[in-house]
Amino acid sequence: MYHGSIIKDPCVTYTRLENAEKRSTGFFADWTSEESISDDMLEEGWYRIYSDNGDDMPTTQPGTKYCGTMNPFWLNGTLPNFVDGNMTIEACMQTNQSVCEESVYIVIRNCDGYNVYYLRPTPANSSYCFGSGPVHCPDSMSSETEYYPGCSSNFPTDSISVEVQALLTEGEIFPVPNLDPTPSLFPVFKCVFEDQSNGTYAYDIYWLICGNIIKNNTNLLFKDITDAIVLKEMDWHGKYKMNMEVKCAIRIRNSKESTPGPYLYSPVFRAGLYPDSYYYTVTEGESINITLTSTVPVGCNSSHQDFRSLCYQNFYIFRQNYQESTCTNNMVKRNIVFKAEFCGITLGNLDWMEKRTLQVYGYNDGLYNVNKRYAYIKLSTSAVSTHNNIWKDVYIRNIRVTVVDKDSVLKNRLCQSYNDPHFRTFDGKYYDYMGFGEFVMYKNDIGPYRVHALFTSCGSGLPGTSCLCGIAILSKDSLFVLRTCEKISRSETYFLKQPIITLKSCDKNDMSIINTNNNYKIVLPIATEIQFSIARRFISVISIKPSVKDINTAKGLCGVPSTAKDPSDDFTHRENGPINDGQIFADSWRISFGMVDEQLFVEEPIFLKQINDAYNSIVIVDNNNNNPNLATFCTCEQQAGSTDSLDDVNSVNCNLTDNVNSEQCLDSSSSYGSYVQYESCLQPQRRRRSVNFPHEISKRSLSNDDDVIDFQPLTYSDDVNETETEPQGTFRNGWTSDRAYNICFISINDALQNDMFKDYVDVPVEKFIDACVKDIEVAGDTTFLTDTVNAMVTSIMTELVKTESLYTQKSSDGSQTMLEYFASALCLNNCSDNGICKSGICICDNRHVGEDCSYNTSSPPTGISLPFDGECKLTTRSCKAMNIYGEFLTTSVWCKRRHFQILENDLVYTSSEELVLAEFRNPFMLTLDLPTSRKKRSADNKVLSEGYDVSFSYDGQNFGKETSIIIYDDLKYSCNTTTKTCISLIVDESSKEVETIKVHECYIAAIIFYRCHYDCGPSYSISGHYHCDNRGNLFQVDDQSFKIKIASYGDEIDQKTTSSDNWIGKENTVSELESNFEDNTDVDVFVMQKKRE
Repeated sequence: MYHGSIIKDPCVTYTRLENAEKRSTGFFADWTSEESISDDMLEEGWYRIYSDNGDDMPTTQPGTKYCGTMNPFWLNGTLPNFVDGNMTIEACMQTNQSVCEESVYIVIRNCDGYNVYYLRPTPANSSYCFGSGPVHCPDSMSSETEYYPGCSSNFPTDSISVEVQALLTEGEIFPVPNLDPTPSLFPVFKCVFEDQSNGTYAYDIYWLICGNIIKNNTNLLFKDITDAIVLKEMDWHGKYKMNMEVKCAIRIRNSKESTPGPYLYSPVFRAGLYPDSYYYTVTEGESINITLTSTVPVGCNSSHQDFRSLCYQNFYIFRQNYQESTCTNNMVKRNIVFKAEFCGITLGNLDWMEKRTLQVYGYNDGLYNVNKRYAYIKLSTSAVSTHNNIWKDVYIRNIRVTVVDKDSVLKNRLCQSYNDPHFRTFDGKYYDYMGFGEFVMYKNDIGPYRVHALFTSCGSGLPGTSCLCGIAILSKDSLFVLRTCEKISRSETYFLKQPIITLKSCDKNDMSIINTNNNYKIVLPIATEIQFSIARRFISVISIKPSVKDINTAKGLCGVPSTAKDPSDDFTHRENGPINDGQIFADSWRISFGMVDEQLFVEEPIFLKQINDAYNSIVIVDNNNNNPNLATFCTCEQQAGSTDSLDDVNSVNCNLTDNVNSEQCLDSSSSYGSYVQYESCLQPQRRRRSVNFPHEISKRSLSNDDDVIDFQPLTYSDDVNETETEPQGTFRNGWTSDRAYNICFISINDALQNDMFKDYVDVPVEKFIDACVKDIEVAGDTTFLTDTVNAMVTSIMTELVKTESLYTQKSSDGSQTMLEYFASALCLNNCSDNGICKSGICICDNRHVGEDCSYNTSSPPTGISLPFDGECKLTTRSCKAMNIYGEFLTTSVWCKRRHFQILENDLVYTSSEELVLAEFRNPFMLTLDLPTSRKKRSADNKVLSEGYDVSFSYDGQNFGKETSIIIYDDLKYSCNTTTKTCISLIVDESSKEVETIKVHECYIAAIIFYRCHYDCGPSYSISGHYHCDNRGNLFQVDDQSFKIKIASYGDEIDQKTTSSDNWIGKENTVSELESNFEDNTDVDVFVMQKKRE
């Protein structure tokens, strides 16, 4: 058994020496009011010192009568460190005779934050010193400094409330036109309290910012404190910034120069603009409100009530971006956007006290985020007026918004339709539907947003099948259309000579378009993505990736995307809601002939016509509250400078029309490019009708009359409404079910290494194999196999590019990201070994082009043709450019161009061949500039017209067949591009008299022809106007100014067409038709006759 004592840790077991402030080296004993401290009765032991002045024993002599005693003890050595443990050190007693008249050895230990001392009793009238600095007066006492010496209780003890207020005070008078001069108003702080002495007390007034005294006045009677209780901007600006803590304090004296009482502080006044919180959380696609409150008013350079409503101070929002990359998946990378009229808030002189709200939306970045995203909002001022200088350089802490991902609920959610055709809904339901005509694949009314698909026969040998030949994408007031078929039929395929690709757009933000080879990707403002590819003049696959804005709101053949991926409501009938019958469901989404309001494949859909009709109307808009569709959203990524125009800043930052607007972000080195050009949908449409083509010609822009699109209207064959034809039901051409399955299985698995992606993408391989087998059964060959593979590649790439982690994870050798590694295995035919696969797209070598790099550049582009067979008429066009139709496999197409002139009896080439790059517009159209500065014309022969021989090449060496462009004045000449000849339509002036007679007689004949057309019925129906030239020739003229000669001077009149029996309307005599032709070389008879009627 142990009989010894237990050693206790002095850092734990000690005696507390409380209220030891007077043992400080800064305390000099006042023997008139203070009692000397003496440690002669101190019990030996371990002590810990508690004092506002610290617990360190001084290591220099403090002086007699300091430390609250006559003879203080100080440490003749150094204090220990924590690692030193217990240290024994000499402590000396200072007297008037010596600094160390007596000494005692004490033990000290550093307890890592405080010291403990083993102390022994000292002689009488001596004590140990601890700490340093002055000693504060007791609570019931005060002094000038609030410290000893001089502490007294002779001061007022009235209870007074002190408060800081921010208010406006009058200042300098500035002249204001048309208003009486009034003082300006500027904000100040005022220290408010009441005097309870009827003016006898004196006051000390202190102003503190962030705890520091920046202004003070002492010994002032209440009547003299006017300036002292006001804190102006000039008192602190340059040292502090707004959003600061302001306090005022007073000390009260019974009279001037008497002892002041303790400080009476006001509560902290937070001066500035403050949010309710500095931390918020928002989910993608949803919003939060950040409320801001100002505690300080806004100044004004006039106190006139009418003028004050015009005074305000703007605070600008700047979203600080701490991310290294600003683009991901070719889209601008951001976290939040603001629903606001501009990047900021406004405080008015009259309403500054009202709360302001920032509506902040979580930006849908279209990625499956690994971690939460953070956005930091900074508010600042730029330029400020003199009376609001208080707000200059205001410092407002950054507001952090945490953005929670919502895209992840849409993993592996993709709607697809691929030939011939197979469907997959957003929620994963598979079905086949052989419809014909225009159908709604996707519909979301919040835009509105639509995707319509056009289906026609896959070919004469494929009864009952239907293939995609058109897609129309509506985004708000903008419409993109690509169509390859001229006519819809159940049994035959009618392709356009050149596919039609148009984009009519009111706002470039309505959709982002990426075109690579024959592949298109279009992103809507709500981040919904539409992808499609063209193969064999069909659209092989349409894929639609939904966004969070589509959940439970999108409908159509793609079904209704749900949060839980529930396919039970995917067959949602257009009018009757969810049903079970897939055929009836799909039929309900067909756009019938009578549904003209919804047809998108016509030249001018109803919604565009309504916009065009409204173009000339004046519309008065109230505001965004009354017009929710006019709401603007701001990114606020650019900080407004002091000299920046507010309009310029807003045009860059507030150009979104949706809170999840996805902006395209293309690297200059990227293989992507958007080549479809915009046509303003608010400009009136101008059309002319061609005699040679029974369809209309649309000009893309009034500012560019050369940009002509040859629009052929979509027509329907009679067999579309016939009874449905069942597709081929048995295998043929040597195919069996087993053989088809094996071929499909091997081809699909060879093309796609599914094991690479299985951790990131749920690829329904068996579904694609089943579809492939059905296609072989119907087609009797593997025609549609590439469409199936393309659909799989699209579904895989769509998911990979949305997986954020793949952008940062590296491959095993560290040479590329996992996304680059995966995508390098997803190119068609492995780029035919003629290029490299990057991001799923073939980058061909210099000798090859095409989607799979299989086309040699030594072979020129095919299918070259020109609008109007190359004729360019100066009466309707500027002829500074010409659109070229064809099939173009790359964006770089060379043109060999040679200028010529057509003379009266000759054809002259005025220059040697020149090589230029044509402008790539889309895979089926180029634009070639025609130089406006022509070569010098021949002086010997009259030049009738000019033109160019053009041919095209991929490599700049091997060119295709030459075709010609002729530019001429069609009022003077008639030209032929095949023969490169022109005929003059103008006669010699010497025969003017004879020609006048001819014209008069032609005019009479024209009236006869016109009346027969107008009055005699269908048997005499010849459409168009009638026109006499100055030779007396009578022409029929259509709306496109094409002429057909139908009579000449001296011709016998056909009695069948002039018989009086055929007249129905008013009879006209020659006297009634008299006109003056002296100043007219050509006469439009139709116009003149209509005026008479």
